[in-house]
Order: sequence, then C-alpha cells, then structure tokens
Amino acid sequence: MDLANKISRVKGPLASQVNDDLVIFSARNGMYYGLPRVGNRIWSLIEHETTVSAICEKLLEEYEVDRDTCTREVVAFLDQLKHEGLIRVQ
Repeated sequence: MDLANKISRVKGPLASQVNDDLVIFSARNGMYYGLPRVGNRIWSLIEHETTVSAICEKLLEEYEVDRDTCTREVVAFLDQLKHEGLIRVQ
C-alpha cells in the first residue's frame, strides 16, 4: 500500500461508539473489532473514499506525531483493515 492508494469502507459492517472507542461488527466475518481513538478517527475519515496521503495529512494536523511514524502506523492499520475485509484499496 502506498500514499496514493484510494481507501473506502466496504458495505456491511456495523459500527457503534463506546466512549472514545469504536466497535465494528462484521457479520461476514462473524467478528467484532475494537478501534481505539486514532483508529476510530481513521474509520471516520474513510467514510468517503480518500487517499492514504489525505488520511495522514489530517492526522498530522490533529495529533502530535512525526510524518514517518504516522505514515508507517496508518499503512499498518489500513493493511489490517484490508486483511479483515473491512476496506477497499484501489
């Protein structure tokens, strides 16, 4: 995955806010996923198709993190979501 990839959610998973965390249920996988605060923010940013780069830029504005760490962790997180079938990557 690179910064130019377009990311969007797949249809189907249900999400519910629990304090600062987000719980996602995928009936297809029969799994619940807990997303902490930053994961929750990324999930909200991919409500509509966006690029990995745009996600990173928004997080850099909102959190105190260096660009390399942000990019590395966002890509790793999105790779997990892709592996679980929760997002589309183009």
